[in-house]
Amino acid sequence: MQEAHDRSEQGHRTLQVALTLAAYQRDNKNYPNTLDALAPKYLAKVPDDFFTGKPLVYRPTETGFLLYSFGPDWKDDQGRGKVGEPKGDDITIRMPLPKPFKK
Repeated sequence: MQEAHDRSEQGHRTLQVALTLAAYQRDNKNYPNTLDALAPKYLAKVPDDFFTGKPLVYRPTETGFLLYSFGPDWKDDQGRGKVGEPKGDDITIRMPLPKPFKK
């Protein structure tokens, strides 16, 4: 039960940052190079990864970004979550959304 709570808390933090990235992109026509660009105008402070206490992983791309927490196993699965193959434990938001996995 505690892990579910912790995953929910991190999901909230990650979503907050992702929505802030969207606001930054709307105002600046591109995503920032680092999350530090969000504070203090968009966020008072960029939240850290709930599990590791370190900054969230943020990788801007030409068309969006990859944003993730290592998750409860504290292991960097390169943004792979519980959906897709290979599976991971990271709590991830990817923009734009990846194409659906076809079997």
